[in-house]
Amino acid sequence: FPPGALHFEIGIQTLNEDVARRIKRHQKMDEIDGNLRFLRNETGALIHADLIAGLPGESLESFAAGFDRLAKLQPHELQLGILKRLRGAPIGRHDGEWGMVYSPEPPYEILENRLIDRLAMDRVKRFARYWEFVANRGNFEESLPLILGDSPFARFMEFSDWLYGIAGRDFGIPLRELAGLLFRYLTVESKQDADDVNAVLGHI
Repeated sequence: FPPGALHFEIGIQTLNEDVARRIKRHQKMDEIDGNLRFLRNETGALIHADLIAGLPGESLESFAAGFDRLAKLQPHELQLGILKRLRGAPIGRHDGEWGMVYSPEPPYEILENRLIDRLAMDRVKRFARYWEFVANRGNFEESLPLILGDSPFARFMEFSDWLYGIAGRDFGIPLRELAGLLFRYLTVESKQDADDVNAVLGHI
């Protein structure tokens, strides 16, 4: 196949073995890295891999570790989903043990659980929305490494918290405004060289 002709949707959901067993996902954790590297580097396929935040038994620290591991494998798109529960879905059996609380309104997203409180879950949801704007839409591909460094989750969470504090919203941010805010964050907050940052943002 020519490069880009294949688009693989890889539903990893979690890289925590205990959580994967709990939600009945039978995946060979020790083979994921090698398989993704092969697909990414040898096949020309576009790789879309996902993680789900809020799964029963997955702490914020565990989710962050999975995100960092997956980000370093460089899928073309890393999708962050937020756990949702439809009525009658098997995930409901974990509600009591893990303190799962969902919104009563569609799309029934998780609000909190025993390991991630509501404020932390809200931060993760903003992270996921900003990640979609900055990482998955292809407009900031060259500048993304300047944010992520060696600790992708922690660094992007810092950016997400800062951006929400400045913009006051996680939707409806025009591309040029977002580029300006990103430039401000990288040069003022992260103290990176303005010429270096402008070199990767100047096309926006």
